[in-house]
Amino acid sequence: MHIGFTGPISLAPLRDRLACEPPATYAFPYTALLVRTWLDQGHRVTVYALGAVEETWVHEAGPLTVIVVPARARARHYLRDFFRAERDALSAAMRARPAEVISAHWTYEFALAAAACGLPAFVTAHDAPLRCAWEDRRVFRWLRNSLAVPAVHRADALGGVSPYTARHLQRVLRARGPVRVIPNGVRPADLPSAPPPAETDRPVFATVLNGWGSLKNGQAALRAFGLARDQFKGARLLMFGEGFAAGGPAATWAAARRLTAGVDFVGPVDHQELFERLAAEVTVLVHPSKLEACPMVLLEAMAIGVPIIGGRRSGAVPWVLAEGEAGLLVDVRSPTAVAAAMVRMGHDPDLRARLAAAGRSRVRCHFDLDEAAASYVRWFETGIRPD
Repeated sequence: MHIGFTGPISLAPLRDRLACEPPATYAFPYTALLVRTWLDQGHRVTVYALGAVEETWVHEAGPLTVIVVPARARARHYLRDFFRAERDALSAAMRARPAEVISAHWTYEFALAAAACGLPAFVTAHDAPLRCAWEDRRVFRWLRNSLAVPAVHRADALGGVSPYTARHLQRVLRARGPVRVIPNGVRPADLPSAPPPAETDRPVFATVLNGWGSLKNGQAALRAFGLARDQFKGARLLMFGEGFAAGGPAATWAAARRLTAGVDFVGPVDHQELFERLAAEVTVLVHPSKLEACPMVLLEAMAIGVPIIGGRRSGAVPWVLAEGEAGLLVDVRSPTAVAAAMVRMGHDPDLRARLAAAGRSRVRCHFDLDEAAASYVRWFETGIRPD
């Protein structure tokens, strides 16, 4: 099948396929792995991306074609017309170099471009748009996420990465027709493996959050660690992700409240480095996010064998963690509750071992990347099959 992909995508994982240095794009790592998997499964893929180019960039490499169209640099410019220039450029690229279907990811500008191009548009939601806007509370988020309303209703077919996301599309956005659930996936064989949990009086906790703000809720993790450290004087908290570097907003906030003791503000790191550090250093991953659709970091940590603390009401987190069988579920809005879970996990290597084993098993059975890619193709084939 010739699959057209559009959505946030990092081209770095495709560099060896392209045999050239691609331009910088509006990036998300997982989608490139999905594209690679389609290629490995024998499909042809054309990628339609937005990036830092002055004019459209096109590169063909066997079954892979990448088209990067210009994106304006500042949010105030593209929100004036709700990404009209970017949407028109993407739609034009799709019509000029058409695929059999367009697989559009996220329900915003990429989905609207796919719906307008005249090709079958299969839109996959990777979040719950209006709930995300409510939790984030920024004007930018409300304006951008409002694009989901027309996108959901103009798509030829709708999917979501979790049952929670599907319910949001149907109940809140009033999507017509069924919503296909295809979760994100990982390949455990591509990830390092953590050693078996052992007793320790110096547990290392970690967060992996992209964005300092209300939605990702890093404040709760810092407050909780401050409380848990009373039980583990030698404990550490590693904070990975955008906004969590030394001198960044998280570190500044924590310093003002005297919550920096034992905290390493690591910030963004390369994905491979992140995986290796999770496997080698981390006792427990604490994920305080208030809302997730199908978080890659939890799937990756589960595959590596790192036990997890996640939110009992954080969207799809309970589903990912098998309602507490593959991770400890707590009220992440309560630093006291998160701290109690951190202390419990730190003191109980048997609990950590059980959760780590259950997490690995759940990833193998339910979140396999090869199966996710094949599920997309089956969905496309069903949707475009002639009557």
